[in-house]
Amino acid sequence: MAVSITSQTAPYVDKLIVDTDANQTAETNVLSGGATTFIFDVDNSDNTYSVYAKFFNNAAPTVGGSQSPTEPDIILMCPKQTRQTVTVEDGIYFGTSLSFACTTGADTANQTPPANSVTIRLMAE
Repeated sequence: MAVSITSQTAPYVDKLIVDTDANQTAETNVLSGGATTFIFDVDNSDNTYSVYAKFFNNAAPTVGGSQSPTEPDIILMCPKQTRQTVTVEDGIYFGTSLSFACTTGADTANQTPPANSVTIRLMAE
């Protein structure tokens, strides 16, 4: 499934972003410009190893590989068979663009996709 973005009603943030098959292929510039993200939710229930959700303030990041991969601005580790939610009261501002990907390793060069689906949900405006 591709990324879905739905508008939310006040008093909540403007957008709910859901990617049900987050992997090493970056979802780029998901809100067509800058965004402030308040909730980062990573559901790794279907994997028997940890995964790393990588978030970029970059419209077209390069994930992994040896050809100058883009350094993530935020990396969230989600343990095996769990769901993690991080809430940031004042939000984290991605001034250029919000992009994200998910791999099995935290290092910038890692480009190994999760074997099973990982769902990433973001609340942003």
